[in-house]
Amino acid sequence: MPHEEPQLFFFCELSGTALLSLLDRLDVLNLLAMRSCGVALALPVFDDAYAAATRVLNAHNIPVVAWLTLPADEGLAFNLQNYPRAAACYQTFHAWAQTHGLRFAAVGFDMEPPLSDALFVGWGGVREIVRRIWLARDNALFPAARMAYLELMAIARRDGYEVHAYQIPLIADDRRVGTTLLQRALDIVDLPADIEVLMCLSETAPEWFGSALIAVYGPSADALAVGRSSSSDTALRWDDMQRDLLLAAAYTDTIYVATLEQCVVSGYLERIAALDWGTPVRIAVLPYAVLWSMRLLMLIGLVIARYGKTALAWLGWLIALILWLRGRYATAQPAPGNRQGADEDRNQPKRQQR
Repeated sequence: MPHEEPQLFFFCELSGTALLSLLDRLDVLNLLAMRSCGVALALPVFDDAYAAATRVLNAHNIPVVAWLTLPADEGLAFNLQNYPRAAACYQTFHAWAQTHGLRFAAVGFDMEPPLSDALFVGWGGVREIVRRIWLARDNALFPAARMAYLELMAIARRDGYEVHAYQIPLIADDRRVGTTLLQRALDIVDLPADIEVLMCLSETAPEWFGSALIAVYGPSADALAVGRSSSSDTALRWDDMQRDLLLAAAYTDTIYVATLEQCVVSGYLERIAALDWGTPVRIAVLPYAVLWSMRLLMLIGLVIARYGKTALAWLGWLIALILWLRGRYATAQPAPGNRQGADEDRNQPKRQQR
């Protein structure tokens, strides 16, 4: 029995004019339409070229996700520091879509740490991350930003859009323990999306990195993103892309693929369409074990951070109780000298009787 094919969405980071050139290829449009694949359009601006490209996709009944992004000089993704821009960006998008009569199946919000915080390297980076985690509870932006994003998600749903959120995998650990420590430390928010996509991409890391992320975080995911963004020099090799797609399909029925333009240029689109989704796949044991161990340590650290003070408080009460009981027991027992005197007193009548 063939394995059920997952719903695929292809990220697309092309400019409006370049996207129109790509969509001039009927083989691409027909293949996407035949497989009911969606396209997540990165929309840093809202112009006529993007509107025309969306109309082409709408005409072929290809599901379109409005992947809302900021201009490159503003950091592209959303976070705690630019949350007012997220609301403004959405309102501009919604007005643009209505003006041009465009249909979007969903709105996608990319939530990432600020670039300056995401590029830590070396021991200096480790120290900075530890410092930010230590100061995370004092992040004054978090409450206001979280409420703003919650309200924005509600507005998008009220306008008739499904909400997709593109999150770093660590968000699953923060949610699992019931904390907001990592969110506050990394300046991100756990968005209440209809579909949450954990970004398990292999960017500049070794090719096995994405597969290990998929295997470790797949059981916690609504949806997964695989592949490599267009900002990377080269696309993933086909063997690595195929492995990641099949592995992701074992955990979820919704997969995002990065990116459409790379898949078209590399000839992967036809290969993906011909995949047997029931094909078993294996990953290297060592990378999986390393990432799994790192996640376990992260979870332990989050549990300690959440329950540490409470555990110490109860431990203090327990120690106090033990000391009190020990004192009561010592008071109830006669001293060694008193015990000897008591024994002599008990034996005294017997001596007198003799």
